Amino acid sequence: MHSTLGFTTYEVIEQVSNSTFNKFFITYDAVSQEVKCQCLLFESKGILCRHSLSILSFERVDNVAPKYILERWSKNIKRRYTHIKSSQDEPLLEPRSKRFDELVFQSHNICEFASESEELTRILCRVFDKVMAEMQEYQDRSKGKSLLSHEEATLSDVNDLQSPPRVKTRGRPKNRLGSSLEKKDLKCYEEKEKDSSK
Repeated sequence: MHSTLGFTTYEVIEQVSNSTFNKFFITYDAVSQEVKCQCLLFESKGILCRHSLSILSFERVDNVAPKYILERWSKNIKRRYTHIKSSQDEPLLEPRSKRFDELVFQSHNICEFASESEELTRILCRVFDKVMAEMQEYQDRSKGKSLLSHEEATLSDVNDLQSPPRVKTRGRPKNRLGSSLEKKDLKCYEEKEKDSSK
């Protein structure tokens, strides 16, 4: 452990196997409560490594700096449709997923090519901004058209909807069907009632 101007450097030894040990150097800033580890997990993947967390724990830091909290962990994140494929996906979402996959493939190739130079990157960023503005403009126009088309629709335009045909239910009927003998007895009883009322 070395300390200079508010910065402290720790050496963390991690046991990989019985005879193998890895050493990591972690720099801790006591003023801003920021850590930087030699493994560079936070810089590469955006997640604090166990070495950094052990130093924060050792320094008794209860609240980590906001830069260490990913946006997806926040309650205030704007949720977007996730394009993770699942066997339970509705078939209606399949075309959208296919379009998304195709766009990701094409954009990956374009980005890979543009990253070769600073000028190509600037050109691609300008094109992205222009395309995004054009797509938002198109979406606004199409929303306006769809509102008008709904207002113009009348009842005569709507198809006559009917209930589906009733299907016979399983199990016993709600009303018991009487036997033919019971029906004859009931008929005789009704005739006697008529005769007696005369």
